[in-house]
Amino acid sequence: MVEIIVIRYKILNKYNILYKIDNMNTTRIGYLLTTNEQSERYIFSKNLLEKIGFTVKCIKAIPHENKMLSNKLSMQYIYDIIQNSEEGFYYVFEDDINILDNITLDEIIEYEKISKKFFYLGICEYGGYLAFKSDIKIYGHDVYYKQGYAYGLHAIGINTTGAKELLEFSKKEEFNELYLMDVILNKFCAFYNPSYVVRYDLEYSEATGHKGIMFQDRKTFPSMITPPSSNSNN
Repeated sequence: MVEIIVIRYKILNKYNILYKIDNMNTTRIGYLLTTNEQSERYIFSKNLLEKIGFTVKCIKAIPHENKMLSNKLSMQYIYDIIQNSEEGFYYVFEDDINILDNITLDEIIEYEKISKKFFYLGICEYGGYLAFKSDIKIYGHDVYYKQGYAYGLHAIGINTTGAKELLEFSKKEEFNELYLMDVILNKFCAFYNPSYVVRYDLEYSEATGHKGIMFQDRKTFPSMITPPSSNSNN
């Protein structure tokens, strides 16, 4: 079994794993998509992310009468920003997130080190297909990965290469009439990019299949995109 162990500062955490705090000044940019930066949902999500350690950048949704298409176009806009940014990992969030446990940015950054293009901070699993267990542990927790059968647009980490490829993938002709970016991301993962899930061991008790550190808090913030009967997780 592989432990993710970084020992520059030799700090012992409660799981008896040696790790470093990846530089006290370390931060990551988190793009937070919203229709209204004055809304309760945006302010809550922004504060949550800043508490974890993210530098939050507000992205106003591109207006469109079709809200699903608005979401898709807005996500494509964010991926374009990332693909043209300095090489590294960036984060994309929707403004209805919450967390199932406390977590630090340092723990999240460990997933960057094992991810080729992107990873989920939370998913909505469907179809009865569970994640695959890897031989990796991060901060004492088993690490799992998905290859499709999961929606997770609400919270992902993605690097510049991943953003470029996802943007190109989303613009394929076959997806011209598919407005649900969540579904496109699922296909991107299923076809080409098995992806890790941060804290897959956590599950939101009020919604079947919602796993990972971050979930969409539908109880507090109803969907702004699709009706409750939709199969998508937006």
